[in-house]
Amino acid sequence: MNGNWCITFEFVDGNTYILNYEDYH
Repeated sequence: MNGNWCITFEFVDGNTYILNYEDYH
C-alpha cells in the first residue's frame, strides 16, 4: 500500500469494520 491513507475503523462485537478510507496524494 503506497501513499498516506486515512482509515476509519469501527469495532463492533470484536469485529473490525472499515467505515471510510481515503488516499491522500
